[in-house]
Amino acid sequence: MMASFSNFLNQGSNFLTGAVGSVANRLAKAGLPIGGIFNNNRQSSLQSNVGAPSSTGDWAVRVTVTDSVFNDLMSDSPVFPYSFKRNKGIRFPVTPFINMSHSAGYDARSVIHNNYPYYAYQNSQVDQMTIAGAFPVQNETDGQNWLATLHFLRTVTKMYYGGGGKNQGNPPPVCKLNGYGDLVYKDVPIVITNFTVELREQVDYIGVNVSTSGRSPIDVAGGMEQGAKNQYARKGGPQTGNFADDFLTQDPTQAVESTGATNYVPTDSLISITVVPVYSRNKISNNFNLKDFASGKLTRNQGFI
Repeated sequence: MMASFSNFLNQGSNFLTGAVGSVANRLAKAGLPIGGIFNNNRQSSLQSNVGAPSSTGDWAVRVTVTDSVFNDLMSDSPVFPYSFKRNKGIRFPVTPFINMSHSAGYDARSVIHNNYPYYAYQNSQVDQMTIAGAFPVQNETDGQNWLATLHFLRTVTKMYYGGGGKNQGNPPPVCKLNGYGDLVYKDVPIVITNFTVELREQVDYIGVNVSTSGRSPIDVAGGMEQGAKNQYARKGGPQTGNFADDFLTQDPTQAVESTGATNYVPTDSLISITVVPVYSRNKISNNFNLKDFASGKLTRNQGFI
């Protein structure tokens, strides 16, 4: 009886020793100490190239327009803040979801009294891509970028229509897609065929003031946006200086917006864009060859994907 009990204890001890050894081995490979306490003599640091001094360029996903298009349509618009004008388009604030598909088309040739058809190559293409990303809004600057993003998408999905423009009759402008490095998306010419914006009902909304001059004044001392105060300013009569008192005692039907326009943007929303890459016939005929594409040269320098 004692011998079997001793064997049982030995087996349990061997199991625990093996389990602890396995866990210790996995922690060691991950650079983590047992117990969560680093030894000063063996301390290791986690490596990351994202913020390293040697990392160059902005690898965030961006949908932009050329300088000429932006200067012609958007440079003097008060809807677009300075940060948006600097990028000349959308810069996704968080990593978006991208669905990319390539296809090669073959036509099946059926042969009488044969078990397998023959396939004749037709063409290759890059299918439409979906770019969907969350747009968190935490302050007025984020809210202005959200408004600019919405207005940008509305603009680049419309043709040049009406008088007063040198490009009257042209289709919507071609955009550029960049992100994740030169061999993923580098100045890929795209057109936006569809976009959706979710305005959810279970999130907070922030008031953002956009004046006709393009400036968004903020009452720093009071901590309240000037546009929000002006929105509830009473017609006539003195103000008490206390925004809460003025708001609670006034007649809401008499409220006016005296300066600019206050727009309400969601603190969290999802913006989804459907795009297709477009290349001119001249560029395909004169700039593309498969050897240069395979080397990565055309992806880095010509926008082919």
